[in-house]
Amino acid sequence: QMCIRDRYSWNRSKFRNSVDIADLSFVRFDTIYQSFRDTYLNTTPPIFNPYNYQDHFIMRMGYSGSYSNFNSNRPMANFSTMRYNIETAGNLWYAMNRILGTKPNLSDSSYRFFGIRYSQYIKAEYHVTRHQIFDKENRFVYHLGVGLGVPYGNADVIPYEKRFYGGGANSIRGWSESTLGPGSYRRIDGRRRDYNQVGDVKLDMGMEYRTKLAWIVEGALFLDAGNIWTIKDYETQKGGTFKLDKFMSQIAMAYGVGLRWDFSFFILRTDLGIKLFDPVRGRLDQWRVRPTWKDDVAIHLAIGYPF
Repeated sequence: QMCIRDRYSWNRSKFRNSVDIADLSFVRFDTIYQSFRDTYLNTTPPIFNPYNYQDHFIMRMGYSGSYSNFNSNRPMANFSTMRYNIETAGNLWYAMNRILGTKPNLSDSSYRFFGIRYSQYIKAEYHVTRHQIFDKENRFVYHLGVGLGVPYGNADVIPYEKRFYGGGANSIRGWSESTLGPGSYRRIDGRRRDYNQVGDVKLDMGMEYRTKLAWIVEGALFLDAGNIWTIKDYETQKGGTFKLDKFMSQIAMAYGVGLRWDFSFFILRTDLGIKLFDPVRGRLDQWRVRPTWKDDVAIHLAIGYPF
C-alpha cells in the first residue's frame, strides 16, 4: 500500500481540528494464489467479496476533530470528551469522468484511473465519553460510538481497510478482534480469520467502573454492547444487513474484568471479556448463562484505556 497525504491541523480553546485536503492511497495485490482464488473467490456465489482482493485507488478528503471540557483546575469535576470525523472519496475523479464522457470499463461498468478502479464513498464516525468521578480512586466511565459508511457511484463496496469491525480490546470485549458480526452473520471457520466480518454501520456502547487497587494498579468492571452491520445485502455476508426491525435483536453484549498498570506516560491494560448475549446463536442459546472458556471468553492486551 502506498499513501500520500496533505494535512492541516489547528487548535482552538477546547477543540482540536485537522483537515486532509488530499489523501491518495493505492492498494495493490501482487500475488493471490490460485488455490485461494478457487476456494474463496471463484465459487458461485463467492465466499469472500472479490472486490476486497482487487487493486484500487482511494483519493479522499476528510475532517476530524475532538473536544474535551476537562478542567485541570478542577480535576475531580465530571467531564466529557468527543471525537468525530467525516471523509469522502472518489468524487473529483467521478465528476471528471462524467464531464469528459469517459467510457466505463465493460466488465463491471466502473471508471478507472490508469486502468485501476477507484473507490467512491462517504463515511462518518462520532464518539462521546462521559467521566463520572466520585473521588481520586473511583469513577464510572460511559461511552457511545456510532459510525456509518455508504458506497456509491463508482463503487458497490467500501474498501476493506475503510470498513468497521466488531470485537476486540476497544470494542465489544467478549469477542476477539474482528470476530463479531456483521449482524447475525455466521463465521465460515472458527479456527481462522473470516474476512467477511466487516461492516458499514457500527454501534459501540460501553460502561466501565474504574478503581485504584494498589500502587500503580487499577481494576475495572465493564459492560459492553453493540455490533456492526452492512449497508447493503451482500451475498457474501448473509444476515449482516442493517434493518430497523431486526438490529435491536442483533446487539451483542459482554461483561468482564480488567487490570491496568498506570506508568504515567502510558497505560498497560489487560481485559477478560465474557459473552453475555450472542446474536448468532439459536434463540434458546443466545443468553450465555453458563459461558464456556472455549467459546465465550476473550483476553485482550492493549495500550491505553478502551474509551
